[in-house]
Amino acid sequence: MNSVMTKQFYKQRSDFEKSCVTRDEKLTFPDGVDFTENIAYADDNEKAHRLDIFRPQNAKDTMLPVIINVHGGGLLLGNKEFNRYFCALLCKKGFLVYSIEYRLVPDCMIFDQLRDVFAAMDFIKKRVKPDGGDLSHVYMVGDSGGACLITYANAIQNSYKIAKAAGVKPSDLHVSALGLISGMFYTTKFDKIGLFLPKFLYGKNYKKTPFFKYVNPENKELVNSLAPAWLVTSHNDHLRKYTINFEKALAAAQKEHELIDYPKNKNLTHAFSVFEPFLDESSEVIDMMTEYLRKF
Repeated sequence: MNSVMTKQFYKQRSDFEKSCVTRDEKLTFPDGVDFTENIAYADDNEKAHRLDIFRPQNAKDTMLPVIINVHGGGLLLGNKEFNRYFCALLCKKGFLVYSIEYRLVPDCMIFDQLRDVFAAMDFIKKRVKPDGGDLSHVYMVGDSGGACLITYANAIQNSYKIAKAAGVKPSDLHVSALGLISGMFYTTKFDKIGLFLPKFLYGKNYKKTPFFKYVNPENKELVNSLAPAWLVTSHNDHLRKYTINFEKALAAAQKEHELIDYPKNKNLTHAFSVFEPFLDESSEVIDMMTEYLRKF
């Protein structure tokens, strides 16, 4: 792979991690949440193979619906710690929340990231009941690159053809619905993402592989394989067109879904409910999304 581009990825990741320190100084973890961090979901001592668990303190003996959160960051940066506040607020709505870490580009490809997601899901399936979770109501929520990952993970779970093309064995943990926040659904458009990321995600010769037709998320087989989905974007989301276009594909396929598109507001930028979880609008997003998920 291009060494200059690789160095740039690592620099972006390093800058992001430094910015997280400043952000943490300004935010306060919500009261009323039991939080356990850095549980290994694989026996390989890989730092990225860990997850955090959030449980509302006022629901000690209650079986709770489950949310699995997959953080964003364009698949090349980000971490579960950044989503900690967002996950705590989700938890306070009456959910058992698992927030998973996964390996990042350029250290791996998207197929490895999907394997990480499925390994975490298999681990979660084994411990959901002891943790007080309801296996019949499991949902996945992701922002930006995380939304891309859970979209493909869900499609792979429900389509043998897509799973075979990806060369990935899916988890059999059933997912009832998806929450997709400012999704980075498209990775091969002629834009800042599509011009550099595809070869890192899919390999240099990906256009000659069986998976190539599925890099377009509007692929009919992929769209028809998805669980009900709740989508949110905003006028000031730099990837707004991704959500708008993907929603049109869901609508054309008559797939169950709901779209929320916030109007112009300089505070409501990309994945604002995760970046700024304590905004009034972020609280609205969490309320609307969890209300939708509970229908399934």
